[in-house]
Amino acid sequence: MPQGIAEVNEINIWWEDFGDSSNPTVLLIMGANANCMQWPIEFINPLVEAGFHVVRFDNRDVGKSTWLYKEGFISKIAKLLPLSISKYLINFTFNVVIDDEGNFTASEQSSKAKYDLSDMAKDAVSLMDHLGIDKAHVVGASMGGMITQVIGLDHPERALSLTPIMSSPGMGDPELSTMTPALIDGMKESFMMNIQGNYEDGVVRIYKELTGSRFPFNEENFREKMKPVMEHGHNPHSGHGDAVGASPNRRSRLKEINLPTLVIHGTEDAILPLDHGQAIADGIQNSQMMIMEGVGHELPEELNGEVISRLVEHFKSA
Repeated sequence: MPQGIAEVNEINIWWEDFGDSSNPTVLLIMGANANCMQWPIEFINPLVEAGFHVVRFDNRDVGKSTWLYKEGFISKIAKLLPLSISKYLINFTFNVVIDDEGNFTASEQSSKAKYDLSDMAKDAVSLMDHLGIDKAHVVGASMGGMITQVIGLDHPERALSLTPIMSSPGMGDPELSTMTPALIDGMKESFMMNIQGNYEDGVVRIYKELTGSRFPFNEENFREKMKPVMEHGHNPHSGHGDAVGASPNRRSRLKEINLPTLVIHGTEDAILPLDHGQAIADGIQNSQMMIMEGVGHELPEELNGEVISRLVEHFKSA
């Protein structure tokens, strides 16, 4: 498949495209700490067969795009300490950045973020410029769905339609549900695994908590699917969390969006519960919503056909 590096915004963005570039483009934007290989070929090929040109790319700080964040101070210190003290330090750190209700708090680190979601939206639009794409159907997962909203707000002339998947109008919203305690525990354990250099185990630990009950987590299958993702470039220290934290809540601005919008969300999302997706759908006029029963913060391969069918219908109606 054609692929390359776009030198934009003083960084490099790695991209790959599929299908005939004269067809309408679908731009796929992945979520936090995840490179674009998490958009699998099994998801892309049906879109190409339906008559679309598909582009996936690595956001800054992951994959083969420019990495701006390196290992943080706390992680470096924790490596040097005995295991029991490292665990205490990690618990203390999490208690600082996550409040008793399970909300991320505005941390000093977020206030010193090297970039925010507006910068990441500019990366996506600049990539479109580089590839000669005037407009695209913009599809984003999780943080990618947040970037999708920013494109709809700040670069509406570049979008044919929007599809935020398992996303949110903003973290830390007191009116929206918080993360599950089990996920917070999983995040702490994952952080510990990262410190020990067990990066794949750290990813597995998180996704166990993010998977809903309808399609139970299959660790062997997941590890197999993660091989090309890890090989493509896994940055365990990416600044995506800081970027989300440094970005303003979009809920009050969503009414400004006047683009065909499809919101896709699972009923068992542990990090961004269903009401986050509902808030996006309620905020954007005339938007549609697809609710995946028993699904967590994931796009299960078992629902590929159903999701792709709905996406194609959405694109064509736009």
